[in-house]
Parts: sequence; C-alpha cells; structure tokens
Amino acid sequence: MSSGDDSSLEMRLPKRAVSNTIELPLFLNMVAVSLSGAALGNIILYRSCVHALNFPEEECRPFLSPVKNNETSHLEADVQRYATFVSTVKMVLEAVVPAFLSFFLGAWSDTYGRKRLMVWSLLGSAITSMLLVVFGLMDNLGPWWYIATVVPFSLTGGYVVLFTGAYCYVSDTSSKESTSLRMTMVDATASSGSVIGSMLSSYLILSIGNVYLLLLTSTLNVLAYAFTNVYIKESLTGALEGGSWRVFDLLLVKDLFRESFKQRPDNKRTQIILISITKFLLIIIMYGTSSLEYLFTRTKLHWSLQDFTRYSAVSTSMSFVGGFLGIIVVQKVLRIGDIAFSIFAIMSSIADYILKICAVSWWYMYLGALVSIFKGLSSALTRSYISKTLPSEDVAKIFALMCGFEGFAPLLAPLLYNSLYAATLATLPGAIYMLSSVFAGICVVMLGFVQYYHWRGSHVHYQRISSSD
Repeated sequence: MSSGDDSSLEMRLPKRAVSNTIELPLFLNMVAVSLSGAALGNIILYRSCVHALNFPEEECRPFLSPVKNNETSHLEADVQRYATFVSTVKMVLEAVVPAFLSFFLGAWSDTYGRKRLMVWSLLGSAITSMLLVVFGLMDNLGPWWYIATVVPFSLTGGYVVLFTGAYCYVSDTSSKESTSLRMTMVDATASSGSVIGSMLSSYLILSIGNVYLLLLTSTLNVLAYAFTNVYIKESLTGALEGGSWRVFDLLLVKDLFRESFKQRPDNKRTQIILISITKFLLIIIMYGTSSLEYLFTRTKLHWSLQDFTRYSAVSTSMSFVGGFLGIIVVQKVLRIGDIAFSIFAIMSSIADYILKICAVSWWYMYLGALVSIFKGLSSALTRSYISKTLPSEDVAKIFALMCGFEGFAPLLAPLLYNSLYAATLATLPGAIYMLSSVFAGICVVMLGFVQYYHWRGSHVHYQRISSSD
C-alpha cells in the first residue's frame, strides 16, 4: 500500500515496542514550568503594582522577593486582584487554540504519529520560555505584555496536545498489564518535576535572581525539545510522513467522534461520557486552584513564597509516593478496581479541600496533603480502565477525544475560580475550595455510575457463561 493511498488514512496502525521513554523531556519541561512559575508570579505582582496601579517602585519592590514581610500588607488586596485579572486573561487566551487543535490533532495522530504532537508542543514551550526571558529583562514592560509571551506555546497546542501525544504514546507501547503503571509513570514524572522545581525556585531566586532563573528554565525547555526531536522514536508502525495539510481535515474529526461514541455493549458509551465529564471537572479543579493556591496561602496564612514552595514540594512528593504505593501495593494487594480506587482518591481530595477551607495554621495544609496522598491517581486509573475494557484500536481515539474535551477546561477554570477568588478575597478566600468540593462530589457520583455499569456488565456476562455450560 502506498503512502498516498486514501485507504491508508483509515487503517488501524499497529503498536510496536520502543526502547526509549518520554519521561525525561516531560520531567525537564515540568521542572522548568515549576521554576519559572515562582519567578513570574513575583514579576507579575510587582509590575501590576508599579505599572498598572502606579504605586512607587520602592513600595512594590518587596513583591520580587520570595521572602514575604509586612511591607506590602497595605497593597496585597489591590495588587492580588489586578494580578489575578491578568492571570485570568492569560490562561483563557493560552487555552483557546489548544482546545480547538486538540480535536484535530488527536485524530490526525492516528495516521501521522504521536511524536510530532510532543515535538510541536515542546518547541512552542521553548520559544515561549525565550520570550519570557525578554519580558523579565525589560523592566519597563507592564504586566499585560506577559500575555504575548504565551502565543507560541498556545499555537503549538500547549499541554493539552503535549499530554494527548504522551498518553497515546504510552497506550501504543504498553501491554494491558503494564498500562496502569505506565500511565502513573507519566503523571509521576510531571509531579516529580514540579517537586524539584518548587523546592529549588525560592533559593534560586535569592541566589541568581528572577531573570537568570527564567534563562535557566528556557535552557531546560530547549533541552526537552531537542531530546524529543532527536531521540524519541515514533510509536506507530506505518505512520505516514508529512500530512501537515491534513491537520484540519474534518473527516478525521468526524471519524474520531463516530468511533468514540458508537453504540457499545454494557453501557460502555455511557461510561465513556461519564468518565469524560469527570476528567473535565477534575481538570477545571486543577487549573482553577493551582494558579491561586499561592495567593490563597499568602492571604489566609501569611505565607512567603518559601513557605509555599516548601509545602508544594511536600504535597507533590506525597502524591508521587501515593501514586506508586497505590498502584503497586494497595491496588495489587487489595485488588481494588481502577474505578473504585478513583472514587476513593477523589473523596480524599474532598477532605483536603475541607481542611483548606478551615485552615488557620500551617498544619491544616500539610494534614490535607497527607489525607489526600492518593488524589493524583484518578487520572491514570480512569485511563487505565478505558485501555483495559475497550478494544485496543479505539483506545487512542478515545484518549484524544478526552484530551480534546479537557482542552476546554482551562478556558472555563480561570473564569470561574479567579472571578470567585477576586470577589471573596476579603471575606472568604477559601470559597474556591468549596467550589472544588462540589465539583469533586459530582465526580464521585458519576464514577459511582461507571462502577455500577461495569459491575452489572461483568455480572451479566458471567451469567451468560454459566447458562451455556
């Protein structure tokens, strides 16, 4: 079959084993993101204070330090509100293009391969990180110039397309027995990168400054792109070359939706829809709280950046340990199913949110991290469940569709969470965690139905076998 034959576009591309992994570039990228996030948070607070609110530079300069003091206490509310508004616009604009691209690129990758999804996204991340260095160097630029720096990363698909490629790559190269562990490895790699970045960020800011820290993160992003482009092998045998002109082919998207939502036995289509909505809500929670948690602890507990990064490192480390402990020990020994364990993980995150709402001291935050040690497992477990219960040729399409829906979550999350935080900042900053508890509760109910349908389908199948004996 020639590569130009139209029938080749619809063939099921087989899996092949590859000797390399995608964990290293993801790790480097997440270290860079975590490092730059701390520096950029300080820079945006400072420039909002100076350029937007016109306070004197001397009064605003403490915002650039990772060590918080009382010098900015009279400015905190106004500066945080304005910085939150800038962050909202940035997050929405950053997510618009990836949300649109994800449906096309997920379907496109079934024919033209997974590697290019990761390469494109990491290239955009590298270019954006270079622009951030320029933004950090030019002290006369106001906070709104920050938004322009995210354009390359957005146009190349952002994290939605990057993780679409990563999860499909894992699906292509894993056996059913190893899927849960490999999915957890991808999530754990991102978590470990965040841990290291969080632990080092405040110390690096104090030692080399915000701008040199941005230069370091730019270097890490370039290395992640170069490694993926040169070393990572394509996971699909028969993946066609070229095909850039077919990225926006509506027939590919039509095929994606048709295959994902076709009628299936044992309410599988309903299960796919419920899991998709669950993951959508969980992504909203993640994006909504992650960008505001530092501001929340700064307001509620008067934490410095060092205090927050120390907590963030401990919390993420617990999730990292909980991921492996949950998959390798708890799930294997107790034989808890993927969906049942996901429900437990989400319920533990609700306990974490309640503790944060009630937090009046540092130990509430750390207790919440301990209670919710398994909270990071739900994403890997739901994907593992899909890969185990659906035909292998459909799994990549469904992952791509889910990532497409998840791409719209970053559009909605800042509108909901940042607006709520700005409105309740002076009275109830923990309102964002109340909203998270409601969303998580809805997820528990929907996964409960998935578990019921799975149990009922398994039960019915067992009865049929018995009656035929």
